[in-house]
Amino acid sequence: MTLVVVAIPVVRADAASRALEHAAEAKALGADMVEWRIDAMAEAEEAVQAAMRLVRESPLPCIVTIRDESEGGAFSGDEADRLRIWSALADAQAPPAYLDIELSAVRESQQTKEFVASRHRREGHEDSPRVILSFHDFRGRPPGLSGKTAELWADPSAAIAKIAWTARTERDNLEAFELMQARAKPTIALCMGEHGLMSRVLAPKFGGFLTYARLDEHGTAPGQPSLHELLNEWSIRSIDSSTRVFGVMGYPISHSRSPAVHNAWFRAAKVNGRLFPISVAPIWEAFKATLGEFLACKGLDFSGAAVTAPHKVHALRYLEECAGTIEESARRAGAVNTIVHGASGALRGLNTDVLALEEVLGAAMAHGRRGRELKGARALVLGAGGAARAAVAALAAAGASVTILNRTPRHAAAIANSYERPKRKGSSRSAHAHPEVVAHSSAHMGAERFDLIANCTTVGMQGGATPEGDPLPERVELDESVLVFDAVYTPKDTPLLKRAMSAGARTLGGESMFEAQAALQFKAWTGKLPPRG
Repeated sequence: MTLVVVAIPVVRADAASRALEHAAEAKALGADMVEWRIDAMAEAEEAVQAAMRLVRESPLPCIVTIRDESEGGAFSGDEADRLRIWSALADAQAPPAYLDIELSAVRESQQTKEFVASRHRREGHEDSPRVILSFHDFRGRPPGLSGKTAELWADPSAAIAKIAWTARTERDNLEAFELMQARAKPTIALCMGEHGLMSRVLAPKFGGFLTYARLDEHGTAPGQPSLHELLNEWSIRSIDSSTRVFGVMGYPISHSRSPAVHNAWFRAAKVNGRLFPISVAPIWEAFKATLGEFLACKGLDFSGAAVTAPHKVHALRYLEECAGTIEESARRAGAVNTIVHGASGALRGLNTDVLALEEVLGAAMAHGRRGRELKGARALVLGAGGAARAAVAALAAAGASVTILNRTPRHAAAIANSYERPKRKGSSRSAHAHPEVVAHSSAHMGAERFDLIANCTTVGMQGGATPEGDPLPERVELDESVLVFDAVYTPKDTPLLKRAMSAGARTLGGESMFEAQAALQFKAWTGKLPPRG
């Protein structure tokens, strides 16, 4: 079983009482162990006495760590200061379960090397703490990672090997999984930083010895999830070797509600799956490499992906190159937002945005004060990415006439051209046989009127490049006869929707569309719609 360890920093000797209260809270919430991070107080005269108290009164088994500043800690004193505390704790009547000591300290200090070796000779004695021999790199993936790991495994003094580095991308997590699978002794392998969440949460799937959590906002390493998140939102206790893994792939991705929504549905439906945010740089090569490596990772059981901006067209291209099955919804949109990876290895792509937009836009138009059908309506679509392609496909299929407006006119024109009728019988030109889809330039946009305006850009999105922006030209008229839809759902009231409401227009936020398309994704992955309520 992978242990859940709450790391508790103790910055001053007189903070021991408060730290013990935190440990009691961690125990009540379900932690297995605490790590006393005492590097900030290790040079104080009272350090030994305070450390002895923390261990003696700890409500849970504990690790004591005095992390050197060279590996991301706060200790900058002489090695003798650490040895003084380690020796006192090792000889105490109630010692800690583990001492975390850096590999670099063993290499550089003969006294530390001898101390660690003495702990190894006493293993098996109840009064002897075991050594976690560790290596950390906060700059990125360390050169010679495999060699350093092999050195940790080969050292007989190390009861546990620990290696941690700052992930450059989510693909670094895959290497952590490989290390855990290949372990020669109990191993902790994790990635720090915003891209390392997966290695922390999925440690039980790959047999990691432990994973760390923070109790509050004061973590001891970047990227630590809170204990509540780890136990409740990620349900780490039920993760095992058969857990299926999914991802939402996009850039930026921190705003996405997909992990929270799908993981709640997995719990409610008793599906052993987890969906993670996967940030992928906004270029084809990054998408291709990331998806390919996740699909190929042994033991990961990567079963599918939700794809968001700016990678929906890239997802279609990937499936075409891999000879995957592309459903009609994706063909119509020219973009894929959902990938299914079957047990046989087959890939299938669909576009739940198209199906959801047909539903929510049709209902919103019909239920307005001046209700009408989409058929025959004049619609303006802002953008030319995957979401815009889905909106054009949905609206064109419903019989609306569609104008596409994008800051790069040729991208809008490329979408519009795919809806032109073939010029002659037998033409090989790709077409959706709809005569009322046109591209427009904002420079030539007059004071035009539309029945429906759909923003399918990321303008106005929290965490995006222009969170305060409004993509709709001022010349476009808004009043109570117009429905304004914004696919952005974070924040709920975007600058565009605020402007539309102030003009008296009807508005529809991205939340309803997001939930409708997410439910269809869940069905594609699991074979059933998510539980309601």
